[in-house]
Amino acid sequence: VAASKTPVLIEGESGVGKELVAQHLHRVSPRASRAFVDLNCAAVPGALLESELFGHERGAFTGAAAEKPGLVEVADGGTLFLDEVGEMAAEIQAKFLRVLDSGTFYRVGATKKRRADFRLVAATNRDLRAEVASGRFRKDLFFRVHGVRVVIPPLRERPEDVALLVEHFSRQLPQRHHFSPEALQALKRYDWPGNVRELHFAV
Repeated sequence: VAASKTPVLIEGESGVGKELVAQHLHRVSPRASRAFVDLNCAAVPGALLESELFGHERGAFTGAAAEKPGLVEVADGGTLFLDEVGEMAAEIQAKFLRVLDSGTFYRVGATKKRRADFRLVAATNRDLRAEVASGRFRKDLFFRVHGVRVVIPPLRERPEDVALLVEHFSRQLPQRHHFSPEALQALKRYDWPGNVRELHFAV
């Protein structure tokens, strides 16, 4: 799917490597020479998320001492990766849907309409279908972000990957660690509730 413009929704538990998949999609896409812009929707308070996405004009609100482009604008020509998209506040969902539908947006406090052409890759550890059913996520936005669905299984469901990941992470260390066959078997038997992220710290 990397060569297409179709939005991609990456689903999986926390720590399985959703952002790494998003980065790889960008690297092998026709947009690889342009920006890969990432935003964790869960890490930005709802009141600030609009400004982070769309930018703002000077004086748009208290503390806006200078104009600032938003991440939608920065991602023009490239890829916009929205991590934990299910955490996006309802009022921002409606405004972001308009960007996906028209390719246009306004900075906070602006009257000039701007355009941006980006490829959307979103990720979530939630069941967005359940979020739609409960009314916490807009159905129309769900259909726009759910172009191609990529599901990354938790590490406990793919123990054959453990040895490969251990080898990969150990090569990144200043002094390489060597694991005995017994140690690797013990690592494979562990459930890894923190998934690949937990394994990385363990190595």
